[in-house]
Amino acid sequence: MYMLDAVKSNLARLIGEALETTVEPQEVVVPPKPDMGDLAYGCFKLAKERGLSPNELAKTVADNIQHLDQSIECVEALGPYVNFKIKNQVFVERVIKEIEARGDAYGAGEAGRGQQVMLEFANVNTHKEFHVGHLRNILLGLSVHRILDFAGWKTIPVSYINDYGSHVAKCLWLFVREHAKDVPQKKSKTGSSKKDQAPALSPEEWTEHVMQNLSAVWVRKMIESMPVKTRTGSYLGDLYVEASKLLEENDDWKKDISFILQKLEAHDPAWTLLWQETKRWSMQEFYRILQDFNVSIHRQYFESEVVDQSIGLVHELLDRGIAMESQGAVIIDLDAYPDPEIQKQKLGVLMLRKTDGTLIYATKDVPLAELKFMEYPEQVLSIIVVDSRQSLYFKQLFATLKLLGYDKPFKHLAYEFVTLPEGAMASRKGNVILLKDLMQKAFEAARQEVLKRHDDWNEGKVDYTAWCISQGGVNFALLKQDPEKVIVFDIQKALSFEGDTGPYVQYALTRLQAIVNKGKASKKDLSGADLTKLEHETEKQLAVCLAQFPEVCARSAALYRPSLIAQWLLEAASKVNAFYRDVQVLDAPKDLQMARLRFILAAQKSMTNGLRCLGINVPDAM
Repeated sequence: MYMLDAVKSNLARLIGEALETTVEPQEVVVPPKPDMGDLAYGCFKLAKERGLSPNELAKTVADNIQHLDQSIECVEALGPYVNFKIKNQVFVERVIKEIEARGDAYGAGEAGRGQQVMLEFANVNTHKEFHVGHLRNILLGLSVHRILDFAGWKTIPVSYINDYGSHVAKCLWLFVREHAKDVPQKKSKTGSSKKDQAPALSPEEWTEHVMQNLSAVWVRKMIESMPVKTRTGSYLGDLYVEASKLLEENDDWKKDISFILQKLEAHDPAWTLLWQETKRWSMQEFYRILQDFNVSIHRQYFESEVVDQSIGLVHELLDRGIAMESQGAVIIDLDAYPDPEIQKQKLGVLMLRKTDGTLIYATKDVPLAELKFMEYPEQVLSIIVVDSRQSLYFKQLFATLKLLGYDKPFKHLAYEFVTLPEGAMASRKGNVILLKDLMQKAFEAARQEVLKRHDDWNEGKVDYTAWCISQGGVNFALLKQDPEKVIVFDIQKALSFEGDTGPYVQYALTRLQAIVNKGKASKKDLSGADLTKLEHETEKQLAVCLAQFPEVCARSAALYRPSLIAQWLLEAASKVNAFYRDVQVLDAPKDLQMARLRFILAAQKSMTNGLRCLGINVPDAM
């Protein structure tokens, strides 16, 4: 048990004894303002239950509490609150020593008890460009992974790649239309009679001919005609945007998309070859992104690997009477089932197969769930990180799995959109911030700021510092908000050294590091420092903040909210800056200087642990 937990538990017990009731430790809180006490208990709920005034009840508690923890100086009633004041020296010393003892594990918990949790994130579509919206998924998943591991879980990170479906068909359709001209029309043999010569087809006719009669040889000719440097995920992203626009303008072409999907589901050799080759271009870019953000995925699942099982699933559900045919489609009417838990959710109809015979996501997600638990049977929970637009769908999916007798627990971790100051983004319209452009722009902006401050640094140090700032700024901007809140992403604000930003937190830590560097204290001097000399009110407030970190980590893991750690980091940075402003370190007497340097190192350690949970690095200087 962490020190602050122990203090809260003891106070909760004492309050409970005074009131002759049970008080939970989490009911003892740190007030938002220091003048409201260091710890406090609100009497509102209990006063209402007993028909008493909260103010009177608070006074009763304060008058009857005895045997306070040695870290607590006094107790008093302030309105409806019972307030506790912490003894500066004792508390600060205990916090510092606890951080020192636990080191990199300070803040870690045991709630998970080593149980296995599968976390599915970094779910992207091939054949589309990766943009800042995808990054929210990746960073949310990455930070939840780190936080759960920190809380004692054994987290298995996996991803589900949507490498199938209409978005793929759109790209392949336009690819063929653009490159059909690179497939030469057959010429008549020399000496053949005129009647044996086939007339040359018009470009449009030839394109249609290639589309309907695509061969593996033609696929290779089209790909070989492209410069190697153009065979990229970016090229496919442009194709997708353009194809979406063309198909909105001409409904006649939409039948081609169904045709291509049917060919892929039938494993047509030519269309499969084209799909596999272009998918490889997308995946190369995706792997680079994962590497850039230090994301390690244990297992990648692909939509395509469960297509065959999905076809069989439709027949199984029809045979069992769970699904039915409706106007040529196959559906599940979830409201028709007598299960009261399902009925009260009013989930409506889940479609499994379209009228043209092609499958949709739901049909593939059921065998995917089975596959995940077959490969990892010890997992106690499967968490799926997908945007909130899919909330109803996942409720339908989980209900369907229940109807199939599947009793494994699932959770949909939903998050909202990332928008721009000028409005929402949409890949099909092309109005997105591409991820590669975003990170390049962020790096260049950070680099200019570093050069402005340190024109004497070498290129390597400038680039590394700029990378840390740009990565920290973007990560923090996408994690500081609760998942269910829309993020309006502004790159200038994200990289600012002021305000609720990642660079603000990073800068607070580098200022502390600068003091440590100037202090040049030996390990012997630091270990022998008398921590009871830390009596300043600012020091106590910083210690109280640092002591809350383990509790914040525990709540962050329980609620799957990295934002709680981000908000704590902002508060800690604010307290660090107040410490920097209010107390002398290097100009203080030797014994006090050593104690404060030791305190600084403890603050650095706890905040660095918090940033590590968010996947953020700190440069040596800024």
